[in-house]
Amino acid sequence: MRRLVPVALLLGLFAVAVSLPANAPPKYKTIEVKHLTKADNVDLTQDYMNYAYAHLREDLQKTNLFGAVVDDGGTVADADAADSLVLQCNVTDFTKAHFPVVASAHVDITITRRSDNTVVQHTTTKVAWQPNSNDDAKGKLSSGQMTAEIKKLLK
Repeated sequence: MRRLVPVALLLGLFAVAVSLPANAPPKYKTIEVKHLTKADNVDLTQDYMNYAYAHLREDLQKTNLFGAVVDDGGTVADADAADSLVLQCNVTDFTKAHFPVVASAHVDITITRRSDNTVVQHTTTKVAWQPNSNDDAKGKLSSGQMTAEIKKLLK
């Protein structure tokens, strides 16, 4: 019996390794991430907006949907423009936290094709964070939630 356990473990590891997919090329060449914007009535700090922008670019790079994640205003080769996207996020509503309710915001996500500016996907999503979170933590949580929504839209 004890001899069979290591053999079974090795066979299980081999089966998992064989079933893993090979690295597929990214679905899109590039995505340009525009700085996040907010409506006039939204009371979020500029630090939060900057942290969310930075974390969003990092999270999008990790998805492997894009060959490159380009900063706002970055250049893309003309040959790659047809397979490149532009991401715009606008915070339209913000609800302050009061214990025990979490703070939340509604974000309009618009993804357009870079070559002809046609809208590929558009949605509104809700992001939330704990009441005592600092701007960096709020930005990280928001970007993770926005990235999950973007992945769902583009798969």
